Amino acid sequence: MENKKFAVLIDADNISRAKIRYILDEIARWGSPVIKRAYGDWTSPAMSAWKSVLLDNSVIPVQQYAYTTGKNATDSALIIDAMDILHRENVDGFCIVSSDSDFTRLSSRIRESGREVLGFGERKTPAPFVKSCDRFVFVEILGQSEETPAAPASPIKKEEKKPPVSAGGVVSANDVPAAGQKKGKSLLPIDEAFKSLLVSTVNDVADEDGWAFLGVVGNVLVKKMPEFDPRNYGFPKLTPLIRSLFDLFEVEERPFGEHNLKHIYVRNR
Repeated sequence: MENKKFAVLIDADNISRAKIRYILDEIARWGSPVIKRAYGDWTSPAMSAWKSVLLDNSVIPVQQYAYTTGKNATDSALIIDAMDILHRENVDGFCIVSSDSDFTRLSSRIRESGREVLGFGERKTPAPFVKSCDRFVFVEILGQSEETPAAPASPIKKEEKKPPVSAGGVVSANDVPAAGQKKGKSLLPIDEAFKSLLVSTVNDVADEDGWAFLGVVGNVLVKKMPEFDPRNYGFPKLTPLIRSLFDLFEVEERPFGEHNLKHIYVRNR
């Protein structure tokens, strides 16, 4: 897999310092953060708690004084640095960490230059900034496994809910959610609009028999909806999310290569 190089630019005025380590861990899934900078007025007593976070994660603080009350000078400093990096440094993409819509034009400009933009912010981040990124991650879903202790296992009940029956009257293993893949805390609802998006995306990439490779479905979903992430809906991966919607989709596992590898295919019911 190609190891992309990213410039990580953090708006310290508009992100929680408690999420920085988890954000950098998330970025490591996509490539290497070769540039890591955090922007803010570090002379302010309110920013003193950031010191250990910056040191522990090798993030360089960039000082920007608040010259005028009500004006965010941090945004301007970050934008200027981003344009300098875009034209002078050999990076494949940018990670903009902020919940501020002021970076919408910056994100669009970077993408116009052929570079990738990953955005990170809180759920309250305005939609224009979210949609301007190639991919946007809501920071609330990061670090949940460490922040929330696992609940004790519930005793097995004698009466279990019966699995759904397919149209042919035969229960399929693919119709039953995978073991150990329980639904976690949801940030977004699985509403009718989201279900319609899933169904239409499967249709868009399906073959003549209606089957679509789930990996392609996931890629297209992100292009349509940059903030798409199964974790927003309480699932660690796309496969258990799709399996949970057994009234909408059929799921099929197909052998691939050696070592018992399998590809997941999905079809609308």
